[in-house]
Amino acid sequence: MHSIDQACGASEAEKYRRIFHATPDYATFSTLETGIYLDVNPGFERMTGYRRDEVIGRSSSDIDLWVDPVDRNSAVARLREQGSLFITTRMRMKDGGVLLVEASLAAFDANGEELLIAVVRDITARDALERELVGHRRHLERLVAQRTAELEEAMRRLEELTVTDELTGAGNRRAFTRRLRARCAESDRTGMPFCMAVLDLDHFKAVNDRYGHAVGDQAIQVFASLALREMRAVDYLARYGGDEFVLLLQDATSEQAIQPVERICRAVAHYPWARIAPGMELTASIGVTAYRREEGDDAVFRRADHALYEAKRRGRNQALIA
Repeated sequence: MHSIDQACGASEAEKYRRIFHATPDYATFSTLETGIYLDVNPGFERMTGYRRDEVIGRSSSDIDLWVDPVDRNSAVARLREQGSLFITTRMRMKDGGVLLVEASLAAFDANGEELLIAVVRDITARDALERELVGHRRHLERLVAQRTAELEEAMRRLEELTVTDELTGAGNRRAFTRRLRARCAESDRTGMPFCMAVLDLDHFKAVNDRYGHAVGDQAIQVFASLALREMRAVDYLARYGGDEFVLLLQDATSEQAIQPVERICRAVAHYPWARIAPGMELTASIGVTAYRREEGDDAVFRRADHALYEAKRRGRNQALIA
């Protein structure tokens, strides 16, 4: 059967021709089993490059239209079950070019023969645009993720700067004040003991006067690194100002606190300061005190500071408990 008139009768055929001519998309009328074209519309000619007289009486396999013939076989099987179908597939044009298309397919019986109407739309450009948009979206998502990570790192760094002394890496005065107040409140509430120590380098002003502030900064950095190395892991060191540092010793009595601060004193005294500047020698003095319940942060700081100056008065290079 090779014409619409034979398949459907003249009156029905005229209806199909009107539909074909009115449809801007590719439209074909063919046999379901063999794929022989009974009619094609101008949209088919524009899309595929084939003239109508080149394909009528020939099948889609004759012109190698389906890039993946298995797609047509699968579509035919499903059409016999459900009557209509919407698929996405690839079709080969007369010039060899391949288009991605969406096809609306419907099968029906005409005088005992299964026929197929197909309306096809080229979505190649749309698909390329969608792929491009997906690519842009993924690129933007990567950029957003990167910028978010950079912002989080900047915020982390900013937060770190608000609590860390830039020169030494120890805590700064503001962070120490918050910690001391929190520790006092916790001790008042729970009775947990803690100690505070004030540390500084002996005769440090002479270092700045003799060697300059750049060398003085190196000495402060070494002093902080020695204190961080010798103190307990649970304790907290902060730079209070200049060469003066403060140390919070958690869950420690005066007797327990004296051991790590004496280690710091020895480490400072034994350090080869001449590596920084010829003839340089430094020691440290430390004042230690235990917190007394409900005395407050100012009182414990004053007593530790007083112990520091008493250590200096007694000859420096030592730790003293108040």
